[in-house]
Amino acid sequence: MARKKIWLACGSGVASSQMAAHTLGRLLKERGIDAEIEVIGFRDIRGKSSKPDLMVSIAPGLEDGNPGLVGVPIVMGVALLTGIGKEKVMEEIIKALKL
Repeated sequence: MARKKIWLACGSGVASSQMAAHTLGRLLKERGIDAEIEVIGFRDIRGKSSKPDLMVSIAPGLEDGNPGLVGVPIVMGVALLTGIGKEKVMEEIIKALKL
């Protein structure tokens, strides 16, 4: 299976998204899923030359649509920070990656 590319986005792409990316990476590894996680700020999405297999957002607003993400599934990942509902979010992520 090809390695999946995941963007994890927040407003700035700094502290909270780094923490969520660490948690997501650990949870994917525990499940034997090979994925590249790139932390990105919302403002940087349009400038990217490629698209991810999945976008995980930890801030509201991205799900309202972004021309740079047409066709990319988006999962709200706040639970990766809070821990509340984390398993449900992981189920959504796995489903979105079509694993």
